[in-house]
Amino acid sequence: MSWALTAAAVLVTALSAAGSGIAASLQALVDAAPAGSEVVVRGVVRGPVVIRKPLRLVGEAGAVVDGGGQGTVVRVEAPYVYVARLALRNSGSELNTEDAGVFVGAPGVVLEDLVLEDVLFGLNLKQAHRAVVRRVRMSGKPLPLNRRGDGVRLWYSQRVTLTDVQVEGMRDVLLWFTEDSVLHRLRVRGSRYGVHYMYAHRTPLLDSTLEGNAVGAYIMYSTGVRVEGNRFLHNRDVPGVGLAFKESDAVVVRRNAVVGNHVGLYLDATPMGGDGRGRFEDNVVAGNGVGAVLLSNVTGNTFTGNVFEANGETVRTEGGANARNRWWESGRGNWWDGYAGLDLNGDGVGDYPYRLRRWFESVADTVPTSRVLHGSAAVAALERAAQAVPLFPPHVVVEDQYPLVRAPVPAEFLHTERSGAFAAASAAVAAVGVTGIWLAARRRAWEVRL
Repeated sequence: MSWALTAAAVLVTALSAAGSGIAASLQALVDAAPAGSEVVVRGVVRGPVVIRKPLRLVGEAGAVVDGGGQGTVVRVEAPYVYVARLALRNSGSELNTEDAGVFVGAPGVVLEDLVLEDVLFGLNLKQAHRAVVRRVRMSGKPLPLNRRGDGVRLWYSQRVTLTDVQVEGMRDVLLWFTEDSVLHRLRVRGSRYGVHYMYAHRTPLLDSTLEGNAVGAYIMYSTGVRVEGNRFLHNRDVPGVGLAFKESDAVVVRRNAVVGNHVGLYLDATPMGGDGRGRFEDNVVAGNGVGAVLLSNVTGNTFTGNVFEANGETVRTEGGANARNRWWESGRGNWWDGYAGLDLNGDGVGDYPYRLRRWFESVADTVPTSRVLHGSAAVAALERAAQAVPLFPPHVVVEDQYPLVRAPVPAEFLHTERSGAFAAASAAVAAVGVTGIWLAARRRAWEVRL
């Protein structure tokens, strides 16, 4: 929309009203502004406000709209509205009315450079096609998880762009019946599901960090989703999954770091069948309790170029044997920290296949309650005994015909900056070692003199 102003800009000056420190209601000034005009907010003004015509609502430095603890702070009901450079705070607390920082119920709206504080829901977009949201930071109310609202909720909104959005201490970034949208450079911490897709087809998740949530991202009933360049870190609350898929087709998971979660990857009925294959390539799956969990209904995926390192359990299959996924492609497999083969010709591929065998997997498939013993000394002893004396052949969990002998870690996940703290700690350790050697040498000399 062209933003040629039809009238002079309306300036809302935050003069204290009867000593309250908050300016008079913003609503009357927005209602009086002609369509296509610009309302400029200065200081602290009183909300909530409903925008029913195309206009620009922008703030000068330090501008705040205070919702007064009632309803949604800014409600947009007209197309092509622009809201920017504002702090929006103090929404209502009712889940039934979905009190939010911003509600959008019309197409073509742009939200940028906003800070949302003390809000139940952050951004609530319904049938907000072609909305653009960028550089928005939000934090929720100090409520138990089951009383929080979603940081972002997209409902029946197509071709929406979210970029540079930060969410702290809210529920989900939820996409419901949303297609052909883009999530880019999100940062979600201390929430339930960092990102939650429900029937969100062809919507990529790119270059985001999902850290310290119950689940990093859960993608359900969605087709054609690309997950690339993200970090799923330390998601250890119940259930503690980094990246999960359920009944989704044609997914591509590429160049992600899945690190420090209770479960790194979790796949359930993905792909669902037909031609909708899944690809997992060039990911780093490290330091998780379990690197990957595949249910018995998971078939038709290709895993190649991934790094599996320092996971408590590398790959687990649940609900029966599963050998219907391919762990290599075109002569290139994955890097496994448990692989002990050689590469005599120096082509970067091991000369012998990698086979992950687990005797306990067969027992657990037959008696699921026995999984409570996983990680115990008894199970470890039985696994070693089964390898040494194979009276009962162990279950082959993974077979990679072309294991890699060098870990292909993407450059963006390598730490190259110098660390002063690490250097100081290393110097301290070295000093202790040198002192110990010196003291030991003096003691030996004294004993010789005796």
